[in-house]
Amino acid sequence: MLSFGSNQRSVTISPSVVVFGVFLVLFLYFLFFIRSILTLLFLAFIVMVALNPAVTGLEKRLRIPRALSTALVYLVVFGLIATLLAWIVPASVQQLYLLVRAFDIPFLQDEIRNIRLDLSELSALAGRVGDSVGFVFSLISSTFAGIFTAFTLIVMSFYLMLDRPYLHLKVKWFTKRAETVKLAKEFLDSVESQLGGWVRGQFILMLVIGLVTYLGLLLLGVPYALPLAVVAGLLEIVPNLGPTLAAVPSIILAYLTMGPVSAGLTVLFYIIVQQLENNIIVPKILKDNADVNPLVAIVTILIGLQVGGVIGALLSVPAYIVLRTLYSLWLREYANR
Repeated sequence: MLSFGSNQRSVTISPSVVVFGVFLVLFLYFLFFIRSILTLLFLAFIVMVALNPAVTGLEKRLRIPRALSTALVYLVVFGLIATLLAWIVPASVQQLYLLVRAFDIPFLQDEIRNIRLDLSELSALAGRVGDSVGFVFSLISSTFAGIFTAFTLIVMSFYLMLDRPYLHLKVKWFTKRAETVKLAKEFLDSVESQLGGWVRGQFILMLVIGLVTYLGLLLLGVPYALPLAVVAGLLEIVPNLGPTLAAVPSIILAYLTMGPVSAGLTVLFYIIVQQLENNIIVPKILKDNADVNPLVAIVTILIGLQVGGVIGALLSVPAYIVLRTLYSLWLREYANR
């Protein structure tokens, strides 16, 4: 009962509203409880939209069944990734080891001197680790969990790929309206075009910048070019700010090992790379593929980092693209009526 002066008005809350509110709270709690599964599903969806154009191309142009086309594309992609990692990781670890030793940081040097990569030291290390059964169990469990998660991601994305032509029809679980089904298809097509294009473009951009940086640092004679190039490629995920951050360790290293002239040339090299990236490479690779404003991308990544850590930062821009697409369709279909 609400009283306003001499007037009194009664407010009646329908039992259905109470029931709906309770179910909504329980549903939101359930979504929070399974957030890791939802994150994995979203990752699988990202993989699916990134690889679907290649699968569809094989299916339509070469008349290869979709299941076989999907398997072929996955084999090629993961084969290329495995080959790239097999070439980069060992060399990068070795050069990173030498890079850390090159800096005169006492506590790091003490730790590194204790590291020996011969069999006897590895056996002794295994013995010391084996003293802690809990640590060993935790290590094995985390390793198994990582392998299981990666395998689950591949399987989920594979089945999403198989169902991609009919994925929009899942909306019929909630409504049979033809307009809604059509809107769901348009949403998926738009997300695939934008998000898939962004993922493929970012991956190619990281490879191109990493390769250009590696070759440039080699020509300049800057030591440890491979790990520095890997860092430059990975930081391409952060627009504008990433290339600047990647340049800092290379400039410092060039100055400490080769002097101010080499450091100046390294600064000039990174300026040229950034200009080429902003004016030629990025427009060429990411043209018409999810045009995300750099400032919006940086803010989105920072929000994702604050909310969900590293995984949140990695998924922040894809989530923004999906939400932006959803909002655009809603604005067009409902808000302007």
